[in-house]
Amino acid sequence: MENIRLTLKEIGARNGLEIALDENGACTLELDDGRVVLLQERADVNELDFVSPLGPVPEEARPDVFTELLSANFYWRETFGATLSWNADLDEVVLIYPLPLADATSGSVETVFMRFMDLQAAWAERLAKAIAAAQEEDSNLFRFRV
Repeated sequence: MENIRLTLKEIGARNGLEIALDENGACTLELDDGRVVLLQERADVNELDFVSPLGPVPEEARPDVFTELLSANFYWRETFGATLSWNADLDEVVLIYPLPLADATSGSVETVFMRFMDLQAAWAERLAKAIAAAQEEDSNLFRFRV
């Protein structure tokens, strides 16, 4: 949709950035702190998706970590409308938030972006803690088996 392209261009101009969707309807933005967010227009479902990797999960930690992520994902109770997903191709957890294109005004896109990045930071930290706890638990079980 041309409207979202103009909206992103306007937001970029206001913030001294060039934000433009490519021929696939995607744009990757890297924040100063190294975090990455992909903006993906999905015209077929009339959405602008905000997508950010949270990181890999070691094999031994997956049962505990995935259980926590699935529980948080249930009716989006701890994700505020975003979805925690497993990208098997890249072997990492990804956070995705869909914004209906009909709601994609300059103000709403900026607000969603800011809230999404706050949510991304919180989930990246929570994921790291969940992995550490699962690995600690696995390590303790190993010590007791010896």
